[in-house]
Amino acid sequence: MRPSDLGCLVWLVCFALRAGFAQSVTKATHTFFLGEEKVWVDIYERAGADITLLNLHDNENTAVEAALAFIEKHGGRLIELRHGRGREIVVRLDGIMHRFDPNRMFSDVGLRASLEYFHNNTDEVFAIAAAFRDTIADLLGAKNGMVIIAVHNNTPYKMTINDFRPGEWYGEDTREVSINPQRDPDNFFVVTQDDLFAALSLSGHNVALRAQNPPDRGMLIDYCERLGVLYVTVEAEHGKLVEQEEMLETLWKILREQGKMITDD
Repeated sequence: MRPSDLGCLVWLVCFALRAGFAQSVTKATHTFFLGEEKVWVDIYERAGADITLLNLHDNENTAVEAALAFIEKHGGRLIELRHGRGREIVVRLDGIMHRFDPNRMFSDVGLRASLEYFHNNTDEVFAIAAAFRDTIADLLGAKNGMVIIAVHNNTPYKMTINDFRPGEWYGEDTREVSINPQRDPDNFFVVTQDDLFAALSLSGHNVALRAQNPPDRGMLIDYCERLGVLYVTVEAEHGKLVEQEEMLETLWKILREQGKMITDD
């Protein structure tokens, strides 16, 4: 083999290795203590899309599968909260469990309301939960211009797009709603931008447009809106992996068409 051929071979091997590493998903795990309780935060990353996906509820695992498939294909970052306690996060003090909903912790008002709902609102528990909230906010790093997608799952007919109609559970939180009767009502988007609402509606999906001044429930969507983040909720029924993956692909396509997505390709 000529030296020039050997040099070319070495270059090709190095290029292939670099390309392989660039395509792999890395995982880092952070451990936090809430009193005597542990919460793990897994962060998956791959080069590509400048996008963050977030899974707040530990029992919504179809959403995690769909999000991982998304970043394996397009790149980006997935933040997953794990603790083995189901939907709510637990602060455990002297063996007693105090619960709160992590999607109600992004304001002091919302966090206190969630703790009160579970009869846990003491100053000590609030301080621990608020410190955890601030840590998650730091890891998320939400800022103007970011794209954040929250991935969720629901139980059939317990939370549907119909709950966003006027007079329903989330009616006062919603400016406009588009319902496709041909779609499963458990599968829907919640967005904060008019043009994204219009595009998802035209694609035939169920979608709700968030009100501009909704009640303060401490939800991530409103925290992101205050910071100028492009935020989307992608909600699908437990076990409907193919459907949730298709929803994420539709969203990806629209974000790119609208020039709202930065990628390395």
